[in-house]
Amino acid sequence: MTGTEVFFVDGAVGTQVEELARVLGEEKGVSDVEKYVQEISGRTDVTAAVVSESSGGVLAKLSEERIESAYNQLFAIAALESSGGVDNIAEVVAKDIAEHAENGVAGLRVLNSLYNVTKSGNARAAVFGGLAELAGRTQTAAALVAVVPRISAMVNEWGVKARKQGLVSLLALRKAFDEGQLSNEAYAVELAYLTASNLEEMDIEQIAQVAKSAIVRFANLSGVCDVDALAGLPTVQTLVKLEKLATAGGLLENMLGSDYEQWQKYSKENHEDLTALGVDLERAGDKMRLLTLASLAAERVGQPIEYTEIAKAIDVEEDDVELWVIDVVRSGLVQGKMHQGSRTLVPSRSTFRHFGTPQWQHLAQRLDEWRVALDSLLPVVRNAREIAQQQANNSSGQARVTIAE
Repeated sequence: MTGTEVFFVDGAVGTQVEELARVLGEEKGVSDVEKYVQEISGRTDVTAAVVSESSGGVLAKLSEERIESAYNQLFAIAALESSGGVDNIAEVVAKDIAEHAENGVAGLRVLNSLYNVTKSGNARAAVFGGLAELAGRTQTAAALVAVVPRISAMVNEWGVKARKQGLVSLLALRKAFDEGQLSNEAYAVELAYLTASNLEEMDIEQIAQVAKSAIVRFANLSGVCDVDALAGLPTVQTLVKLEKLATAGGLLENMLGSDYEQWQKYSKENHEDLTALGVDLERAGDKMRLLTLASLAAERVGQPIEYTEIAKAIDVEEDDVELWVIDVVRSGLVQGKMHQGSRTLVPSRSTFRHFGTPQWQHLAQRLDEWRVALDSLLPVVRNAREIAQQQANNSSGQARVTIAE
């Protein structure tokens, strides 16, 4: 989705107007198509006339073979005949396509083209909202998965003035992904929404609802383990301080800082509230096992951790420890080696759930340990270099004696 002003149409603007007016007349079933074409072509506000006549799904309901060419003509007319260009018609056209297009894939292609020929942030945000609405209505949200990694960048490109419209569009996209059972993508959209939200300018209750949904979604999604990506957002931190997240706030706090034993106690005491919130306690419990194992590994990087210690920390049978280690490695939280002979895990890298004061203190301690180790190693290295140099000199002297003979 990048801006462009290239229109693949043939003929002058007048010809485009006549051809498009003829399509409109035929689709509307007017009795005298040629007279209708002349009336449209003679209008001074031809772009407004064509857009008005095409509303209600007249163009949007065209077949897959005809819809793109018809809208390309409309966009070309607007770009060349209207002082505001395509931006002036973008919102109206996008809404009409979103509500009436019968072929979801073809409609998405048209809206993608419309997005690319618009310039202003407001117009682009509105068209993106149309994309999301159409995808949800026609069950074609999978076609928008590719834009998920760029969502935050796109919102920034739309600018501050388009923020409110942009966030409405993000909610429409989240709905489309939910209807398509694409929870991971819906969660990514919620993170983008919360990143772009401004509590001083917007409805704080609406933002809080999105934050609650994101927290529950994080707890339930097995493939998402970076809790700090959510908890570290300034908007979320402010909502927690303002006590706007209720049970969800407590859930986030526990997933951020508790070990599995503490989680068991918390989830048992708040079982009804968590269930009512939509938390899948079994999935959330499994995630807490992974996070607990990652925290244990982060504190013991380079050191062996016995399977018995891991089993106790995450409350599983010792024979199941290797399966959990495989899962935590697959999640990207830990790297390391398992030693079946000694039944230990030696982590080489691990991710802290949250990097706060305790983690900085732990890092400082590890750096001090490394400095002491290096200080004790330097005399050994220096002595080894002296021995090597002495041996080199002796060898050189023997070589010279041999040559002299």
